[in-house]
Formats: sequence, C-alpha cells, structure tokens
Amino acid sequence: MNIVMLDSGQLSGDVDFPEVNLDKYGWSQFVSLDDSEIEERCWRADIIISTNTPVTAKVIDGAFKLKLIIAAGDSTEHIDLDAAKSRDILVTNVAGLTGDKPEHTEAICKQVVEQINDWLQKAAESNTTT
Repeated sequence: MNIVMLDSGQLSGDVDFPEVNLDKYGWSQFVSLDDSEIEERCWRADIIISTNTPVTAKVIDGAFKLKLIIAAGDSTEHIDLDAAKSRDILVTNVAGLTGDKPEHTEAICKQVVEQINDWLQKAAESNTTT
C-alpha cells in the first residue's frame, strides 16, 4: 500500500500523521511539489492526500493503483471529481477544517488517517463477503 501526501506544507504547525492500521505500507510526504513532479510521485499511489495541490485527470489516469483520494481540508475543488468517478475512486475530505491553525492540523492529520483506516476496513469486509 502506497500513500502519498502531496502538500503537507499547506498545513500549519507540526504535520504528524498517526500510524495507519496496516502491517506494511509506504508513506511519502512532500512539503510541496511542482506541477511537473506530481505525476511522478503519484503513479504507484493507492491513496493520495492533498490539501490544495491539484489532483488532475492526468494524475488520476496515471496512478494505476489509485483507489482513494483524501482532501486534507474542507474543499475538494482541487480534485478532478469526474476523473475520479470514472475510475470508481472514492474522494473524501475533512469537513469543517482547514490547516490554518496548528490545532486544526492535528485534527486534520488524525481524521485523514481515520478515513484511511475506515476505507481499509470496508475494503477488507467487502473482500470477505465476495
């Protein structure tokens, strides 16, 4: 499982994500990326997390394993929702919070990982029932 955080520098204070409920996963976290770097960093991602960095149709189409995109904040406007929907990729966000205060950043980090863990649990449950 490969998880990529595109723009942790958009959040205030210490950006410290809790552990994901998986025995084995890779977590790549970038303070910021140029538009030219995003595709290269995401092509093997199962999960992309973005605060404000655009997750375009080109990024989505190039990420062959992608299953989940999380907006680390209130808005999903920077994510191409049509491209995600066409590939059955779930898009979620952290409603009601932005990263403009350190206490919000802590809550965002916690909620992002909770969303990942919930998605993993639902995926595991659906695999056992099929």
